[in-house]
Amino acid sequence: MPRITTIPLDQAKARLKRRTPEHADRAAYREAITNMTMERMIELEPEAGETLRKLRLNVNRAAKEVGRSIEYDESDSGTLLVWLALPAKPRTPRKPKSGSVGDK
Repeated sequence: MPRITTIPLDQAKARLKRRTPEHADRAAYREAITNMTMERMIELEPEAGETLRKLRLNVNRAAKEVGRSIEYDESDSGTLLVWLALPAKPRTPRKPKSGSVGDK
């Protein structure tokens, strides 16, 4: 019989074997996204040799790692603007069509 123990999520994630080197590189993104509010956004300027596509990819991955939903767009000066996404509205069931077969 296996031994079953319960540990906090942050401890479990810290003990994972397969962490990529890029995971450590995204620490600054994760911290910035964690500290974001609905009133404030972050602006990222690519380093030399870095593309906006790579920035978007890293920001998306970091947001998923901290469990936040974000949106982003490119500014006119070539930087990446990132903000928290508004919560999605809950879906409601469709209303029945008038004049359908069951409405006689």
